[in-house]
Amino acid sequence: MYAYSHIKPYISTLNSISLMISSNLLASHILPLILFHLLLATELISSARILTATKQEGHRVTLTRTNYYSGTWNNNPSASPIQYLLKAQNDLYIMTLDIGIPPVTLSGVMDTGSDLIWTKCYNSTGLDSFFDPSKSMTFSLVYKSCDFFGLDESCIQHYDDGLSVKVTLGKEILFLGNTQNFKGITFGCGQPDKGKYDGIIGMGRRELSLISQLNERVFSYGLGSRSDGETSGVLLTGSKARSEYIDVQTTPLIEQEDESYYYISLQGISVGETRLSVTNSDFAIEDGGMIIDSGTTFTYLEQRIIDMISNEFMNQTNLEKSTDATLYDGLEHCFMYQGYNKDQAPIMVFHFEDVDWELPGENYIYEKQDGEGGCLAFMATNSDDNKSIFGNMMQQNMMVIYDLDNNILSFKPAICTEY
Repeated sequence: MYAYSHIKPYISTLNSISLMISSNLLASHILPLILFHLLLATELISSARILTATKQEGHRVTLTRTNYYSGTWNNNPSASPIQYLLKAQNDLYIMTLDIGIPPVTLSGVMDTGSDLIWTKCYNSTGLDSFFDPSKSMTFSLVYKSCDFFGLDESCIQHYDDGLSVKVTLGKEILFLGNTQNFKGITFGCGQPDKGKYDGIIGMGRRELSLISQLNERVFSYGLGSRSDGETSGVLLTGSKARSEYIDVQTTPLIEQEDESYYYISLQGISVGETRLSVTNSDFAIEDGGMIIDSGTTFTYLEQRIIDMISNEFMNQTNLEKSTDATLYDGLEHCFMYQGYNKDQAPIMVFHFEDVDWELPGENYIYEKQDGEGGCLAFMATNSDDNKSIFGNMMQQNMMVIYDLDNNILSFKPAICTEY
C-alpha cells in the first residue's frame, strides 16, 4: 500500500530520462546527474519490492493467555453511544506491538468484539513502561471529534464488563511482528477507570480497528488450551492466514449495518446425541446471529437455553450438582467431579449454518486447577440486548479464519502453540 504511492514519481522520472537518452538530447555535462537519478530510482524500486513482498507475506504475532479476573462481573453497565462487549471475567489472549519512536511496547487484549486500539498513557503516578506521547518523535494528535469514531463526546470508550477508558486520540508509527512498520495508525492514549487492562487491540469491522487500519482482509488466530499452564497462541494476517485454508469448515459471516461485530448464524445445539429443541429463531438477531468474540471468555445464551444444556449434560453424566459459590463466581451450573474425567464428557455441538462446531469437554467445562469441581462455561445474556456470544474458551485449539473479502468464517482443529 505504501510502496507504490512513493515510487510512482521516481518511475516516471526514470522513464523520462530513458527517453531523453534514446533521443541523444543529453549533453555530457549532465550525464553524472542522470546517473544519480538512475541509481536513486533503482534503489527505491528495490526497496519497494521488499516492502511489497513483506506485505504480501502477511504477519505473525504471538498471543499469550493471561488471567484478568478481579471480582464479580458488572451485569448492568452504564449506557453509552456504542458499548463494546469484552464480557471477559477470566482468560484473555494478549498481543504485543511496538509503537512510536523510540518504540514502546504496547500489550493489549486481542479483541474481535471492539475496534479502538488503546494503551495506558504515562502520568505522574504511572509506570515508565506506559506510553508517553511527549517522548515520541512521531506522535501527532487527531483533530477529528471523538464521536466521529463512535466514542462519546468526552472521548470515553465503554465495554460491557463495566470498564471505560477516557482517551486522547493520536496517530503513531506501529511495528508489527518485528517485520514492518505502519505509519499514521490512529489509537487512543489514556487511563482506564479500572486497573485490569494495560490496553486493548480492537480487531472489529470498523475503521479504527487494527485489521481495518492495516488494510488486511484476511486474518486468523489460534488460541492455545487453557489447561496448559504456559498457553500461547498466534495471530496471522494476509497470506500467512490464507495459507490455513486446508481442511476447513466454512460458515457465512452475517453483516449488520454499522456494527463492528462478527456474526455467524447459530441454527441449533446438541449435547452428545441429543439435539435440543432450539432453532435459529431463539437467538437475538435475524437468522440466529451469534457474535464470535476473542475478547469474551465464556459463551452467552438466554438463561432458558443454558438450563436446557445443563439438564441434558447432568442427565448424560450423572454428576453431583454443587452449590459451592467458590467454584466460580458468576457461573451457575456447577458440579463435583468425584473422579470424573472431563475427557469423558459428551461432545457438545454448535450447529452453525452449513457447519457443525464440535466442542470437547475442555472447551465448555470451566474447572478449578485442583480438579475437584467444574462449571459449565455459560452465562446468561443481558436482558437489555440479548446478544448471544461465542466466547474464546469454546475456540481453544482451533485455527479461526476471518475472510472479509468473501464474508466467511472458517475453522479447523489446530495445535496453536506449534505455529
